This record gives sequence, structure tokens and C-alpha cells, in this order.
Amino acid sequence: MQITGQCFCGLLAYEAELDENMVGLCHCRDCQIFSGSAFRTSGIVPPGNFRFTQGTPKHFDKVVDSGSVRRMAFCGECGSHLCSFPSEEEGGFVSIRVASSHQFDKLKPKTEFFCDSRVAWWPGLEDSAEFPRMFPR
Repeated sequence: MQITGQCFCGLLAYEAELDENMVGLCHCRDCQIFSGSAFRTSGIVPPGNFRFTQGTPKHFDKVVDSGSVRRMAFCGECGSHLCSFPSEEEGGFVSIRVASSHQFDKLKPKTEFFCDSRVAWWPGLEDSAEFPRMFPR
């Protein structure tokens, strides 16, 4: 599915080709903090399936559980976090924050990952695949 999106203030815009089956909820503590919520809804795409169509994002490099680096891309004006990029390792993915997409209401999460840090009051999605840590590649 072709999606488009932007930051809150509209300075940054993007487009991507997203497999609707690759949308999930991340319950890791980092995503809870970054989103200010119990989880973050993300869509996973190969790097060649994503591009910024307007503006240049600011970046923050974050070391993840595996020890690799994720480059977090956000708007320098309004602070909206739009995606994260892989380090140079092969097989990496772009993780799009699908709430920033214009098609958000059509992107139902199919998986939940980092469920070992899911908050106790969230029962989980009905009929979703659940993973205690990151989903297997």
C-alpha cells in the first residue's frame, strides 16, 4: 500500500510502500517514552521503500537491545518523530510511525512485539501475533 505522511507542522513529508501485514505495536520501554503512551504503532519497510519528499529531518542515534544503532528521524521544528533508519548492516528496516501517515485509520496492527514490557492494563490486540522481544526476521 502506498502511504504518505508528514510531521505535525508540515515541514517534513514522506512517502512509502508499506505491506499492511508489517504494521505492529511496539511495547519496548524506549517506544513508550518516545511516544508518551503505552506503545507505538509502527510500519516496517525496506530502506528502498521509504523517502522524504519534503524537508530534511533532524537525527538522534540510539543504541538498541541488539547493540546496533537506530537513527531516529524527527522534525526540528515541531519535534514529531516520523521514523527510524537502520545502521549500515544488511537486512535493516525503516520503522515508520504510522500515526503520522495520512492512511493511519487503514493500517490495523497485526503484531505486537516487546510484549515482555507491555503494560499490565493493556490486554493485547485480538488475533495478533505476539513476540516477547523483537519480531524474528
